Amino acid sequence: MQNFKIAFVGSRGIFSNYGGVENATREIILEMSQEQNVYINVYCVKSENDNKFALPENVKTTFIPDFIYKYLGQHSYILFCILNVLFINRPKVVILFASGPCVFTPLLRFGGIKVITSLRAFDSARDKWGKVNRTILQFGEYCSWRFADEFTANSKEMISVCSKYRHDAHFIPNGAKPIINESMKELEIYGLKPNHYLLFSARLDPVKRLHLLLEANQRLPDSIRLPLVIAGGNVKDKAYEKMLRKYESQSVIFLGHINSNQVDTLMKYCRAFILPSVLEGMSNSLLSAMANSKAVLAADIVENSDVVECKEALFEKDNVNDLYEKLIKISSDIPFCNNLGMKLGVIASEKYSWNATSTMFFELIKKHV
Repeated sequence: MQNFKIAFVGSRGIFSNYGGVENATREIILEMSQEQNVYINVYCVKSENDNKFALPENVKTTFIPDFIYKYLGQHSYILFCILNVLFINRPKVVILFASGPCVFTPLLRFGGIKVITSLRAFDSARDKWGKVNRTILQFGEYCSWRFADEFTANSKEMISVCSKYRHDAHFIPNGAKPIINESMKELEIYGLKPNHYLLFSARLDPVKRLHLLLEANQRLPDSIRLPLVIAGGNVKDKAYEKMLRKYESQSVIFLGHINSNQVDTLMKYCRAFILPSVLEGMSNSLLSAMANSKAVLAADIVENSDVVECKEALFEKDNVNDLYEKLIKISSDIPFCNNLGMKLGVIASEKYSWNATSTMFFELIKKHV
């Protein structure tokens, strides 16, 4: 019987809670590990261990030393992963996640390794990059569709753009699942009440538009303003973080970077999840909110509107006045939130599962083994 030796490169590791790439790869790997004769190696930064758990027997980790990532940067870390793939691990198929790692697609192909690429967003469009990093990411996005054996993306909008160049582009959505954790420990620590706070959970990156949310939230009348919990760290722009922190108060709570169990608790008991971001692929946090029947308020970019499928869950991107008006409804109308959450929960349960996502990737893998 055929053995499937696979490697995942691009995330900071299966135990990391850094962002969407890490959360997606973790869920896909755990689902795929249930297939017969599959052997998976996932590359990790050694210090990234927010979510320690026992791995399945057929999943192994290769840890790259911390100093490489810390002092030489993300691209050097990925290069060390690629060199290990080529000269030590030698899997039959590598799945590369995100724009930057896809730069190495031609090198892997030249080394005789089959490659499946997976764009999670057009990372080169992020506000934070200088010219050199932006150019590298743009080259990675080009390599992702130009040189891969199979090209995938997790939003219909990215597929629409890339299918002009690659007609066999595959749309593979993220999955979602209900949160089982029932603990209210995190709520007690921060003095929060179930269904009585709003949640923002993302990196403090300008494209996530947290500053827009903070401005709109500050305008709300005291009588209806709910606590706003901000779960996110990994700040690259310290000046931007300093500007955000000016809004910090007893009702605007900055938690910094927290682990997935803590995020799950906050998601499970929030009134609504707010996503003002203007650059997404398919947000794992958005899907998590929907899978747990939470009300959502997201910027009306195509990547969000394709997922939520209803206008009540959207506001005009970068329009602080529209966001303010929608926050009034979310903050003051509990039946509206409950009904919206139920509607979104049905959509998530019918259309998005990590099992289906993993199966789609595995079908592509089988074509090349």
